[in-house]
Amino acid sequence: MVKKILTATIVILSFVGANAQGVGIMTETPSPLTVLDVKNTVTAGGDTVPRGILIPRMREAQRNAINVSDMDDARGLWIFNIDEDCFNYYSKSDSEWQSVCGQMGKAQFTIDCASIEVRGKYGDGVALDNSNYLRVTLNVSRPGSYTISATSSPDNGYFFETTGNFYSPGPITLNISGTGQPVKHSQGAKLLDTSDDTPDNFTLNSSGGGADCTFKITVMSTSIQSKFSIDCRATVVEGAYFEDEPLSSATSPINGQSNRIKVTLKNVPTSSFGAVAVLQTNSVDGISFNGEAVLNASTVEVYLQGTGVPRGLNDKIMTITSNSESDQSSCTATVGMLIPRKRLLTVGMESLYGYNPGDIARPTNSMNAMLTDKNNFGYNQWSILKFSGFNNHTVNNQPPNNWVDAPNTWPDDNRDIIALRTAAWQNMYGKTLKALLEGTKENPKIDIVMIGYDTEYFRDNNTEDLAKAKALVDFVKTGGILMICAEVETSNRNFIRLLFNNNSIDSKLGAGAGSLYTFGFNSDNTPAGMKPYYCKDNDPILAGPFEDIVGRTWGEDASITRYVTNLPLDEVVIYSGARPIGAPINDVNDANGVTIFRHKEYPFVFIGDGGFNSNEVRGFTGLTVCPFTLGIKTINGKKYNNYPMGRTSYGNTTGRAYNAVFTANAFAWCISQAEAYRRAQRK
Repeated sequence: MVKKILTATIVILSFVGANAQGVGIMTETPSPLTVLDVKNTVTAGGDTVPRGILIPRMREAQRNAINVSDMDDARGLWIFNIDEDCFNYYSKSDSEWQSVCGQMGKAQFTIDCASIEVRGKYGDGVALDNSNYLRVTLNVSRPGSYTISATSSPDNGYFFETTGNFYSPGPITLNISGTGQPVKHSQGAKLLDTSDDTPDNFTLNSSGGGADCTFKITVMSTSIQSKFSIDCRATVVEGAYFEDEPLSSATSPINGQSNRIKVTLKNVPTSSFGAVAVLQTNSVDGISFNGEAVLNASTVEVYLQGTGVPRGLNDKIMTITSNSESDQSSCTATVGMLIPRKRLLTVGMESLYGYNPGDIARPTNSMNAMLTDKNNFGYNQWSILKFSGFNNHTVNNQPPNNWVDAPNTWPDDNRDIIALRTAAWQNMYGKTLKALLEGTKENPKIDIVMIGYDTEYFRDNNTEDLAKAKALVDFVKTGGILMICAEVETSNRNFIRLLFNNNSIDSKLGAGAGSLYTFGFNSDNTPAGMKPYYCKDNDPILAGPFEDIVGRTWGEDASITRYVTNLPLDEVVIYSGARPIGAPINDVNDANGVTIFRHKEYPFVFIGDGGFNSNEVRGFTGLTVCPFTLGIKTINGKKYNNYPMGRTSYGNTTGRAYNAVFTANAFAWCISQAEAYRRAQRK
């Protein structure tokens, strides 16, 4: 062994020359500027033999195993890092190995192939722009520099590439820009059917050490240009839209439509036949729409399917754009959000005059017709109040029937309108009403209660009536909506005293049949000091969605109105006083009395005339009965067959009674208030 080592040493030294300046390998005259001078071997002909120097080569784990702490001075220690494919040196000041390939070495990462998204449109002969890119998700295990690229096979003139540095480990979403211009289209003859497409096959590779990914891109044919204009007036928004409910291509049980927009394209030239029209909208409050169609006629209908989950109840103004070359290829569409379903409990007499809005035994009950007409309260794009709508109850496809005659034993069947005759209400237990108002796991609560003519709903010394009244007060104070249209003196007095906790409140007889009253303050017969307690011009009921009736009149029906005295005026909004039009300033009726008001804090509306909504005889010529009337009205080209109108020639030859408009506006307010309460409870 000693002999072999000695022999090797002699061989090495035979190639080493030394002098005072330094050591030379393959030279006897090392450069005086070096400590070690390594020369190439030179052949006899004077040619340099191509050889280099190999320093220790190792993987990163091996490099890290070098115990530099045991070395007196490890500064400048060199190795070749096989993993980085780069030289490393040890920096004593930084106490770490540094790479000479830059500040950072090569990053290590893997790409989630399933995450690859191809963004933008691709057409033959159309240069890629900043809308053309790939979006990928990858996981960085070691920070450093990276290169990622994607090329197709065979090459079709465009590719994707990006370089940079990852500065921290973990998941990263990255955009990879596209460059170039597709040479050939890969779209088949079936323009909207991808079955005969031959898309470009791309391979995405990287310097990260992970597996390559593959994906496909279809290049559209641009030989035929899309050219058309949009008939914006013919645009129709279909489907029912509710907050927090995802849009769907399935038909809605509300109106049998899916969430989509029908767009009519017109002025399509024959030169564009065969091209694909692509339409889309912006995203508004979480929803958007898009659709495509082949242009094959001068007029083409396109359906844009909606996606997303809408937020908020405000209307969504969607801007529709397209790929048409025409300047008239954009318009807007309004998506009306619907107030979700509400349940209505009605109480009142079954009569020829339609006192109970739940009474549908007579097809001409105008109040029921108004409430259930979807053009008034419904899901149509042109509905006055956009709402899922009230529906009369149908049993086994037989004519509808809202009546519940035995409420104490009736199993709630989840109908929209529950109608109680006066006798049924008076026989109802307080606990039964309370359970119905509050709802159960099986059936939702009641949202709105309306009590009408001629119901003694809170009789003196009646235990169950007291229990029901307390249930109604709790209902109102916890967000339930209550509207009372009654001229029953005892019940009005008892209930309003209970609600306001004030026994000085009283109910008195007012003016007689056919009297007209003002909606709002009447300076002719009401003291000026009362004006601050009357409604403002922008009141949500008088200036409601059907018609602004501030300053208009309403008519008393057939008998005598009741008014309320000693109300805490700062707690109410007065709609009508105790004195009818034409009454003198010293009229016998109390100047501070109130016939119609709503509570400022609680959703409660009171009308002191049971016949306020008396309506059955449409066109009846009597001057003192049936002030509630409907008519036909056309708004923006849409016909409304059950629209609330002013009853002409009421009370006298020039009077007009707007009772129906007030009731319609009041119901719109009731529904909106019920929805506002639901939304507040959800937070």
